[in-house]
Amino acid sequence: MKAPFFSFVLVVFGLRPSAHSMVNYSGLQNLPIPTTFTGIYIDIDTATTSTTPGAGWDINAFFGGIGLGGSASFHPARHGPGNTDTIRRLALNDVIDSGLIYATGTSGSSDHLGASGNFQAGTEGHLGFRFVTNGSSGPFYGWMRLTLTSNTAGAVVHDWAWEDNGGAIQAGSLVSIPEPSTALIFVTGIFAAAFVRTRCGISSASSAAAATPGTDGPPGPVARAHA
Repeated sequence: MKAPFFSFVLVVFGLRPSAHSMVNYSGLQNLPIPTTFTGIYIDIDTATTSTTPGAGWDINAFFGGIGLGGSASFHPARHGPGNTDTIRRLALNDVIDSGLIYATGTSGSSDHLGASGNFQAGTEGHLGFRFVTNGSSGPFYGWMRLTLTSNTAGAVVHDWAWEDNGGAIQAGSLVSIPEPSTALIFVTGIFAAAFVRTRCGISSASSAAAATPGTDGPPGPVARAHA
């Protein structure tokens, strides 16, 4: 009875489950960021790298991460809408979605390291991003975990992930954030199941009382109604 009633609730309230989504994870990469002007070019989709801006590149990290460049398909979250405004450092579990600020077109940043609240040399941090895949799907939201330096050894791009349904994701998470409609479905289902069990319990108790007259006296009112 639970499954049919749950389906009934979805129909009555006009609820539908959201489209399937999943988080795409790069796996642990630990890609060194060179202390050169060329740096490293990374293709988010394929997890491939190059020392030249070939087709499909998304982010270019150079001078140990002092410089971060983005292609027209890859936009890190920033403190302002300009394509050279400071890239934001996000804390673990910060939400990455359309509520953050992104630039358009190709972009760069060179003042995201050192100041209070920004990336700190030698310390892991997350950047959030919005990007379009090589196949022009998206935009999707994701995060990248990296350690930047002041043009010294030890700068690393550790890993990254993105949600492939256009929904929100938390920095460092490998699970997408449920849409409000999905959460409502679950809550409604819980209350519906509880309601049905309560009603069934009351109905069963009433039926039992009606079918079994008292042994110490005359039948009760319910039994007499069925006489």
